[in-house]
Amino acid sequence: MSGSPPARVLVAGFGDAVAGFLARQLRGVTVETAPDAAAARAELARGGWALLLVDDAIPGGPARDLLRGTEPHPPTFLCLERGTRASLTRADLDALGVARIFFHPLDRQALVREAGAVLGTGGPSPDDPRDVAAAAGEAKRGALADAVRQAWERFRGAVMERVDAVESAAVAVLEGGLDEESRRHAEREAHKLAGSVGTFGFAQGSRLAREIELLLQGAAPLGQAEALKLTDLVVALRRELARPPTPAADPSASRERVAAPPQAGPATGARLPLLLIVDDDAELADRIAMEAGGRGFRTRVAPGVAEARAAVAEERPAAVLLDLSFERGESGLSLLSELASRTPRVPVLVLTARGSFTDRVDVARMGGMGFLQKPVPPAAAVDAVQGVLHRGRDRHACVLVVDDDPLVLASVGSLLEAGGVKVHTLDDPLRFWEALEEFCPDVVILDIDMPRVNGIELCRVLRNDTRWGATPVVFLTARAGPETVQQVFSAGADDFVAKPIVGPELVTRITNRLERVQLHRALADTDPLTGVANRRRSEELMGQLLNLAVRHQQPFSLALLDLDHFKQVNDQHGHGTGDEVLRRVARMLERSFRAEDVVARWGGEEFLVAMHGMDKDDGVQRLAEVLEVLRDEPFEVPGAEPLRVTFSAGVAQYPMDGGDLQALYRTADATMYQAKEAGRDRVLPAGWTAGQPSTAEHVDVLVVEDDHTLARLLLHALETRGWRSRWIADGREAAQQLTGSRPRLRARVVLLDVDLPGMDGHALLRTLARERVLERTRVIVLTVRAHEAEVVQALEEGAFDHVAKPFSVPILLQRIRRAMRA
Repeated sequence: MSGSPPARVLVAGFGDAVAGFLARQLRGVTVETAPDAAAARAELARGGWALLLVDDAIPGGPARDLLRGTEPHPPTFLCLERGTRASLTRADLDALGVARIFFHPLDRQALVREAGAVLGTGGPSPDDPRDVAAAAGEAKRGALADAVRQAWERFRGAVMERVDAVESAAVAVLEGGLDEESRRHAEREAHKLAGSVGTFGFAQGSRLAREIELLLQGAAPLGQAEALKLTDLVVALRRELARPPTPAADPSASRERVAAPPQAGPATGARLPLLLIVDDDAELADRIAMEAGGRGFRTRVAPGVAEARAAVAEERPAAVLLDLSFERGESGLSLLSELASRTPRVPVLVLTARGSFTDRVDVARMGGMGFLQKPVPPAAAVDAVQGVLHRGRDRHACVLVVDDDPLVLASVGSLLEAGGVKVHTLDDPLRFWEALEEFCPDVVILDIDMPRVNGIELCRVLRNDTRWGATPVVFLTARAGPETVQQVFSAGADDFVAKPIVGPELVTRITNRLERVQLHRALADTDPLTGVANRRRSEELMGQLLNLAVRHQQPFSLALLDLDHFKQVNDQHGHGTGDEVLRRVARMLERSFRAEDVVARWGGEEFLVAMHGMDKDDGVQRLAEVLEVLRDEPFEVPGAEPLRVTFSAGVAQYPMDGGDLQALYRTADATMYQAKEAGRDRVLPAGWTAGQPSTAEHVDVLVVEDDHTLARLLLHALETRGWRSRWIADGREAAQQLTGSRPRLRARVVLLDVDLPGMDGHALLRTLARERVLERTRVIVLTVRAHEAEVVQALEEGAFDHVAKPFSVPILLQRIRRAMRA
């Protein structure tokens, strides 16, 4: 790398923010900008660029003309407005030399990943899962060893104090002065040593401590022989603890190397996963490739088996979609067998018109991981691929460890956290229920011997509750006798781990338990059609969000949305199309909301979104953006015109619209029906009222604009958010309606064009100021003239804000919201 000039990236048609972001994220790269097509054309003519990112709507564009006029150009990423994808085919993009398409709003993380792949600045590609698994295993073992060493350094002093206590007891026995209280104290300390020092890598030390504990147990007096043995054991224990700790071997290490999972998760390295589509139906393959490209895959299409073999020889794909029959008479089964027998295995999903039971058996025998019968919507095919690749992916998991020994809590916590598990520890069993409510653990680890309430009693409490009754419980205890084992399993335990704890074994057991929990939970909590949370699970999650909102005094909003005229979709296009519409809407909602929000299918064509920390105005805005994207993205229907879908939604906020979930739901539901009655295709906040005849002149936004197309666009965006709006194309007419002793129209915000017939915007603004209309109305001036003098003039005349044309509608909407709140 040293001595080689940095790669140069040209960002054209975007603001400095995008260029700055790329410059910060891509090391060793120089990022420059071109504000318009002319500047970009000049920069490209200079040459030497490694990558071009260009907005399709670049001023002076469009970008497609720029690309056609500057060939050859570097690898190019083209950013489109949503809805324009349908007008472009793969052939169009190839002809333009476009390596990757993005959509507004720009996914910056995806942009960095793909740019890193092109520029070679990212990490190594996870091409060989065996290497990845081996590296991951080594890293995991190294992390565990470090965690053990750090824990030992942290708690060495406390452990040695316990050894001192036991040694004092041994000396007292030799001197014949060990009283019963000191004996019991030494026994408890030996018991704790037996349970804890093995965790730090002193397995022999744990056995020695256990012998000391057994020697001190019972009521019979200790003689000189026992005293000498006790002394020898203490000396041996000190000698054992004086050497460096030796973490135990990971029993799962060899299995990891052999059984590396053939999965390709989200791209974390330099390259995105490759999906190989083996099909001689070029149109279908192209549609699947387009769909997969939008979900973070690279794609390659092979029209036959021979081409597929050549493609696989060049690069191992993350997954293969394989047809079984080809016009040239080839059979995909042989290729399936070859790919499935590879080490590591290549996941293959069969996509075929053949659907006999024999075919399904053959595919299963030869190692196919999915069977899709044509016709299959491209989105469903990509769904299936993602389902296979995501199988077994690690998810966020939480473990609660309850033990009265802080050394055990610290060491178990360190081990599990080093294994990638989130851990909460509790040393007071009386706070058990409080900790359950606070942390909602996926697995609970209990000690048996604890003061006031023992672990077996806690387990029974857990099993008696319907909410926590199915939560896995693992016991950690130094008592491993048959009676103890019977007691813990009778109480409802799922597993039993004897102290001393072998770190890697504990991590492996807990990880396996968590994976099973998550698998079962995913099946029980997920709507099978759309993949989002089902009603039961969403009620649990919403309850938690509402409790957080109450506790931290944060806003909490609940939205209910229903697809418009969905019955007609099913009736006219079939339930398969209807199912695909539901899946598409669910994916859009998941992408549009944060991980901490809840997106659920409530039933039929109804979805619910719970938003933590968001008021209903923000909720309306976020849902309206989803609605606009959905409205602009047509659904391809075979043999019919593209289908366009909208929804109606209502948003309620805690506590002003309801004090609990049921009340919020009722309010959101009633508001959603208001949206239906108001014409559908909109999102309304709770409390919204339709204009009454006596107050019909009160509007939220008045658009004073002579450009009919722009005015209609603005009115649509305003109505989508439930804002009452009016449009006047003439300045003088606007002045007559807004002013006078009895104005016919009152508006909270006026969007005022400067160049108007009848009376220009400046004159109208001065009139509104003179008539004191601006005391109750905020005016946002819209003009193509953005010179400083023009802006200053508008503000001096009383304008609240100034927006230059052409403008971004979302940004203008934000300005309107700010004006309304002022």
